[in-house]
Amino acid sequence: MNEQRCSCNHCSCTVDANAMVQDGKAYCCEACATGHRNGEPCRMGDCKCGEVSQPKESNVDNALDETFPASDPISP
Repeated sequence: MNEQRCSCNHCSCTVDANAMVQDGKAYCCEACATGHRNGEPCRMGDCKCGEVSQPKESNVDNALDETFPASDPISP
């Protein structure tokens, strides 16, 4: 039997009859299908793909520091 893997990049789950299909790709759950947009965990308790796919808060802060103040005018 050929098991199909979830299309979520960091997920290690297989899809079953309850798979969500989005854009022709099969996902094990709705959280994986939406890319863990709001930090939702994978439906499989031992899978940590939701944690891996979310940016760490410190990375977001560093990116903000590197781009601020982007609206300042160029000095003459």
